[in-house]
Amino acid sequence: MTDDSDNGSRSPLKPSRRGLTKLEIGGIVVLSALVHYSLWWLYQQAPIQQPKPMKVASPPPVQVTLTKPQPPQPKVPTIDQHAVMPPKKEEPKPEPKPKPKPKPKPKPKPEPKPKPKPEPKPEPKPAPEPSPKPAPKQSSNSNSNKITPAVSGLQSLGNPSPQYPSRALRRREEGTVKLKILVKPDGTAGQVTVVSSSGYSDLDQRAVETVKKWHFKPAKRGNTPISGYALQNINFRLPD
Repeated sequence: MTDDSDNGSRSPLKPSRRGLTKLEIGGIVVLSALVHYSLWWLYQQAPIQQPKPMKVASPPPVQVTLTKPQPPQPKVPTIDQHAVMPPKKEEPKPEPKPKPKPKPKPKPKPEPKPKPKPEPKPEPKPAPEPSPKPAPKQSSNSNSNKITPAVSGLQSLGNPSPQYPSRALRRREEGTVKLKILVKPDGTAGQVTVVSSSGYSDLDQRAVETVKKWHFKPAKRGNTPISGYALQNINFRLPD
């Protein structure tokens, strides 16, 4: 009985509290999805208008013209008619210069006469040496052991004079050569030595070469020819 009393005590105007069912919640979700899809589809179908670019008006071109400044006009001096003009100065006339005297023409020089060519002078020949004097005769006993020295000479023995070297002649070289000659028993020259030089190698060499071709009187011991030494001077003198 208590339950009836409790139900009778509740107010009949107060609604009863009841939650949404699963079916109602699913319908709400489906409805919301359809609304969103419809809005998206309408948005895709509408044409998208792109913003038009704004045209910026360019300013009009500026024209610059250059003008030359006018030159200043020259001032015209004012002439006072009543002013006294100074007298004009007379410039002195230049004195006339004296005319130069004409220079005398040089006299033509006489052409020099051609000099005659000098005739070539013959090569000088050395002066012949005097042949030594023969030794005085002695007795027959002393002659067997006496040694007679070798004799050298030019013309006396038929020996030719040495020719003057051409190079020494051009160089104007002259002098005397003293030679020591080893004369063999047959009268020919063996060793030739320069004892005193002329000072020029060409003259010394020509003297040695010439004397080696000469013939001499050999030295003797009694009547037997032996080897001995002889001295010979060769003079080289330039022609005057």
